Amino acid sequence: MKIWFKTLIIKSMKNVIFVIVSIFVVGSILYSCRKSYDPGDWSELPEYPIDEYDGPTKTLKVMSINMNLGSTAANFPTMVNVIKAYNPDLLLLRQCDSKTTRASGIDRPQVIADELGLNLFMKGRSYQSGQFGNAVLSKFPITETLGLDLTKGSGGEQRMLAMIKVEVEDGVFMYFAGTELETIADDRRPQAIDIIRATQDLEEPVILVGNFNEQERAPGAALEYLKGSFTFACPATGCAFNSPKTAPANTTDYITYQDPDELLLLDKNAATFTQPESPNNFFPVVAEFRIKLQE
Repeated sequence: MKIWFKTLIIKSMKNVIFVIVSIFVVGSILYSCRKSYDPGDWSELPEYPIDEYDGPTKTLKVMSINMNLGSTAANFPTMVNVIKAYNPDLLLLRQCDSKTTRASGIDRPQVIADELGLNLFMKGRSYQSGQFGNAVLSKFPITETLGLDLTKGSGGEQRMLAMIKVEVEDGVFMYFAGTELETIADDRRPQAIDIIRATQDLEEPVILVGNFNEQERAPGAALEYLKGSFTFACPATGCAFNSPKTAPANTTDYITYQDPDELLLLDKNAATFTQPESPNNFFPVVAEFRIKLQE
């Protein structure tokens, strides 16, 4: 009886020790993740320092546009003309159909690429005999591509990151990435961390654009975490409203960037490209950068 009792005590102590160690390990992992992706302070948006650089640069006109989930084949040419009017160097088409039934089989990103002389990469998922997702386009040659499925929650749809590495000039490289995060709040945080992990070790500049599905007036976890790694191309007074078109009150497209070697110069803050003839209920958002070239 005594032996059994001692054995029971020893087993119980081992179980307690195991639980304590497990809690410590899990806590350490969670803390390390939190520490690694510590969110910034939205009330003090990082501002790019005034740079007296007068060497050679290359202008980068950036555009993010919602391709309108319910748009029809009939109004697609108008959307193409809206994009042509701005003539971007780097373009994100989010919520984009390629050869789907509702797009009448039109390969929308390819048509836009052909019309504007852009190079194209699309990360999508199978939908209506075609694809639906995000397309990133560039006037510059694409040297690498990354299509990443972001962490999928239990109640949402598959969200994706499309990223390209482009050669702006001989020997001058940068990344351009686009996404649309989940509408379900609990699913956005791991998706933001997926993006940070995919970009945090890149040595070249990264411009990340898209819909993060959170408003700065009430930022959630995704926006807070992205603020810790990316500079938002908008003033501290707030990012531009671009929806709904009739009376804009929400920001549904953000333009952000990270720049470890300070090669980017932000010339024009993110703003709406208010083309009233757009068939979309979301105005495009645009910004203008310059990238330093080799002297």
